[in-house]
Amino acid sequence: MAEQKLKIPLAYRALFLYFEPAAALFGALLLHFRPEIFLNTMSPVAKYATDNQVIYDQLFATYTLFAFNEAVILRITKDLRVWKALLVGILVCDAIHLYGSWAALGGAVFWDIRSWRPEDWANLGSLWGQAAVRVAFLAGVGLKEAIPVKSE
Repeated sequence: MAEQKLKIPLAYRALFLYFEPAAALFGALLLHFRPEIFLNTMSPVAKYATDNQVIYDQLFATYTLFAFNEAVILRITKDLRVWKALLVGILVCDAIHLYGSWAALGGAVFWDIRSWRPEDWANLGSLWGQAAVRVAFLAGVGLKEAIPVKSE
């Protein structure tokens, strides 16, 4: 099967190679060092408990993996299949994250942007926006420069 190499448009590179890894790393550090701030961003009613730190540290590891995958793996390949596979995985995570936010905030807040707190804008606004860009990439928007090449 021919590998598809491509020139990634600047908007995608900026989001997937720089902004998202930095945001994931920031979230990872918050999870480890200031989990109560992270938790408040996700749910205004949830309370931090120190005996649950292991859960935050496990999520810290996951966010660090996201940062690594986007900052490193996507940089070392121009194979469209690899980019799409990784971004589908993150899109699945986005969907589950959005479901969790809907469950925590309730539908009345989740669907009404007028009721969002600044924390909700940081969480939900970035999730929806980044997921939309991910869907555009997966749909091939702006990827007309992909060229199939023979695998070695």
